[in-house]
Amino acid sequence: MVERSQNNDGSGVFTIPQHPVRRRLHGVERFVTKRGGEYCFLPSLSALRWLADLGS
Repeated sequence: MVERSQNNDGSGVFTIPQHPVRRRLHGVERFVTKRGGEYCFLPSLSALRWLADLGS
């Protein structure tokens, strides 16, 4: 599924892939609002051990 509009004015086009013909919905308002985010990286225990051994 793809939303093509980058604004929030209700002029979005939402594409639903189907076989043999896809379906497009026009005038779809944005239904996801970003409120910030963060990227968390949590290495495995073996990776932590490897990183700890780099200094010695």
